[in-house]
Amino acid sequence: MGDARCGWCGDPLPESAARGRRYCHPAHRQAAWRARRRWRAAAEARKEMVLVGAELLAHVRAAAQHTDDAPWRGKAAAGRHCTAVAHVPGLAGQLVHSAVLADRRAGASWAQIGAGLGISAEAARGRYGRTRGSPPGACEGR
Repeated sequence: MGDARCGWCGDPLPESAARGRRYCHPAHRQAAWRARRRWRAAAEARKEMVLVGAELLAHVRAAAQHTDDAPWRGKAAAGRHCTAVAHVPGLAGQLVHSAVLADRRAGASWAQIGAGLGISAEAARGRYGRTRGSPPGACEGR
């Protein structure tokens, strides 16, 4: 019974309190509940991120197929590669916006998001903060 650990911090639970308890302190139980609630709130944003990522991957695969095809002749070949990758930058931007939205709804701080993107917390908040409640790509034209 001495191997029971707190579900939040991982500290061993006292022998006397280990029976039926999962957390060493009520504040840890509450923090775990908040984390689960945030994770559920971010479900829709994660679904959007998966959809945009799948579409982006499909465009990249199509571009790769165009480079493997037999050489085209005449005017049909002009602009073929550009056409294949034309939507990739916009989809990549939408994917980043979806990821930021999912992370924010899951409770990540701007410092954590900025570190993941390789920018400062202030830059992340300035660049993606306005799109918190709006769908990804809504502020692309600003």
